[in-house]
Amino acid sequence: MDDNTIEIRDGEINFEEIMAKIRENIRRRQAAGELPPDPDSLIGSPSKNCYSSESDDTIQRDLASINSNWDIHNNNYFISSHQPHIGKLLIKGRQLVHGEVRRYIDPMISRQTEFNASTFRIITRISQQCAELEQSQQDFKTAFSSFKEESNKKITDCVTIAKKDLNSEIKITIKERFTEIDDYIHIRTRIAHALEDRVKKELSQKNNPPLSTSKGNTNYFLFEERFRGSRDDITQRQRAFLPYFEKCSNVLDIGCGRGEFLEILRDNGIGGIGVDSERDMVAYCRSRQLAVEHSDALTYLESLEDKSLDGIFIDQVVEHLEPDYLIRLLALCHQKMKFGYHLVIETVNPLSFVSFANFYIDLTHKRPVHPETLQYIISAAGFRECEKKFFSPVPDEGRLKMIEGAADMNETERKNFDIYNHNVGMLNTLLFGAQDYAVVGKK
Repeated sequence: MDDNTIEIRDGEINFEEIMAKIRENIRRRQAAGELPPDPDSLIGSPSKNCYSSESDDTIQRDLASINSNWDIHNNNYFISSHQPHIGKLLIKGRQLVHGEVRRYIDPMISRQTEFNASTFRIITRISQQCAELEQSQQDFKTAFSSFKEESNKKITDCVTIAKKDLNSEIKITIKERFTEIDDYIHIRTRIAHALEDRVKKELSQKNNPPLSTSKGNTNYFLFEERFRGSRDDITQRQRAFLPYFEKCSNVLDIGCGRGEFLEILRDNGIGGIGVDSERDMVAYCRSRQLAVEHSDALTYLESLEDKSLDGIFIDQVVEHLEPDYLIRLLALCHQKMKFGYHLVIETVNPLSFVSFANFYIDLTHKRPVHPETLQYIISAAGFRECEKKFFSPVPDEGRLKMIEGAADMNETERKNFDIYNHNVGMLNTLLFGAQDYAVVGKK
């Protein structure tokens, strides 16, 4: 007898047998894979069914399995019978049983199917988001790694460049400082040797009168260091005369002293040579690589060819000279200079009481030369376009103070106020006028 055959006893259908057959049929179809397994068999502990270390391929297979099995409706069930005689009755019975079963089972299956579909959609979306998140994390790691590598490279390059620049600057600074120290030591050494030679010479000539010079036996180098002013102050003042010697190539500095003006000429690309009768001055200038001759001014000028100089500068010298010597000196200057070039002579201004009061602090000063007198004898020597210029004004704090007027002064008070300030102005000009002046002549 067929497995699907249902025995009929006494004209009645045995429904228990029918249900047993249905259960057997379900188990057989589950074993064949036509139906999903028993739900109870799928319920287990997570430790038995879930693994945290599953591979991506396994997860993808699970997702595919869920996608194909989430709908648990059995739409392929077909009621039939192989019995030719009672087949219709069997089919009718089976349909009746199937309908009764579905009336109770279908709502649960529909809810379960809807739940499965929702769960699958959520799992699929979460899986996609996890994949996107993982890709974003990987992209971030890649970008961060690239940024970190680039930043480290830039920081390393910046540190390297900074170290190079700093080391270079330090080396340059150290080199400049050592050069300055070396120059200073070299100059002081030359001065010390010059002074030592002079002391030895004076000791060796103790019983013999010394050779006379225009400045006697005074150590004029040390004297100028104390009373004339610092080299920086003198250099700043002498720069005012530089425009008269632009584009010159052979300027003579008579009585060059410490060589401030010769350094100005050299720094501006102008050829210059100095002459001085003081050995210490000459030694000092030569220690600074300046061209200086030790000689008397007249003797040196007489040794030069006529019209060989294109400029002569004489600073703080004429007050040391006798009138005859000065006149002879100016005549030789005119004879040795080229046409169209300048002679500049700067000296103490005797029209200012403050400078005249300090004039004889230098024992080698003979007499001050009045500005009008110097201008005249320069013109008499053959120079033209002679003009006077005044320098080194006394600071305001060293001059007499004027009073301030009030807006409500009457006529008498205003008159007295004007007279008082006028007199103060005259006194300031007489007592505290410019301390130096210069006469500039052109051949």
